[in-house]
Amino acid sequence: MLGLALALLFGALMASRNPDDPASVVVVVAAFTTWPVVAVALQVLWFDRAATGRDIAQGELGVEHAWFQEAAATAFATMIGGLLFLEGVGDALNVSWMAPVGLAHALVLGLGTFAGSYLWLRFGRR
Repeated sequence: MLGLALALLFGALMASRNPDDPASVVVVVAAFTTWPVVAVALQVLWFDRAATGRDIAQGELGVEHAWFQEAAATAFATMIGGLLFLEGVGDALNVSWMAPVGLAHALVLGLGTFAGSYLWLRFGRR
């Protein structure tokens, strides 16, 4: 439900920035296209981290493998969600450096998030 609420807020933001289009249509279309992305991001970044910590505590995953797996999941979710966010918000708000999405956006989001997440897990949890 939190994902739907955030998607509806994003739809309302897009409707306010595009007054030429019917507001109800913009809100509904934007909400239903961003809802899955927001819901998956919340799942991966919030709930799956608790499961990884539990698996490490129970000895089901090696710590190094768990860090790598969690960093990869975080990077993937951030890259996909981030690219959709940059393209959608950049286009809706007419911000030139955000849309259209390019290779630099993908590399910074994907590789940067993986490296940051992995280093945080490796050195921040000792």
